[in-house]
Amino acid sequence: MRRFLLFLIIPFLFTCAKEQPKTAWLILNEWDLNKNPNVSTGAQGEMTHALTQAFVNMDGKMLGVFSLPAKIPVVGEGDHDFIIIPGVKNNGISATKKRYPFLEQFAKSINLKVNDTVSVTPTTQYFEELQFHIEDFESTTFKFDTSEESTAELKKGNDPEVLKWGNYYGEIILNDQDSLISIISTFGESLPKQAAEVYLELDFMNTNSAVTSVISYGNGTYFNDPNIQLNPQNANEAYWKHIYIDLKEIISTRNTSPINEIALTAVIDELGTEKYVYIDNVKIIHF
Repeated sequence: MRRFLLFLIIPFLFTCAKEQPKTAWLILNEWDLNKNPNVSTGAQGEMTHALTQAFVNMDGKMLGVFSLPAKIPVVGEGDHDFIIIPGVKNNGISATKKRYPFLEQFAKSINLKVNDTVSVTPTTQYFEELQFHIEDFESTTFKFDTSEESTAELKKGNDPEVLKWGNYYGEIILNDQDSLISIISTFGESLPKQAAEVYLELDFMNTNSAVTSVISYGNGTYFNDPNIQLNPQNANEAYWKHIYIDLKEIISTRNTSPINEIALTAVIDELGTEKYVYIDNVKIIHF
């Protein structure tokens, strides 16, 4: 009886071994964001980004969402059609990953080999039809007004140890005397409502917290809706960050207010100190 069972088990084990999936490896590097050549020069601003996510589709089937760079096991060999869609941490929240609606997908036929690795750097660009409203602090005038109650100022900064793009960035210095600032954009635009996608993108470096808001007004209305806080960084480790702030819900809710602007407010976090908030490449984007 034992000998009979052994004969049954051995073929079963060989059958299982033969059915192991043939796995190849796909390495996805970080995204390259390029300027769309069909859009006029300067209309898109600097190609700064934080495209940390990739939604990966192979032969019409979803493989998953991956934080880049990533090494992905793929069952299959030979040529396969991949579609890779740029993704972001929506509102800067790691747990909230979203396909970014303004960037083109990356499509490529990739030849996979079992037990071998293929490395791909996906590229993308903004859609041609997008509208951009940009403040990059390169002009002689700001596209921001400073509120009357502010004691601090928005100035141009050009410290070479801080500067990363162009010739200037926006600089706010906070201390005991200059402890409050609120700046409001002056784009004067009616942003699309009815659940249309609208985003604020910006680069920032800060040792003091700051809160972004949406100001909606017109037709006898005025609303100030606080949105996302930019948390302070340690002064010894501060660096430029890029964030994607989703404005769709707030703007669509304020559908009776024709004009929508963005605001940034900062109050010094700790008296007896000097803090800063640097911003650059501020963009409101929509179709």
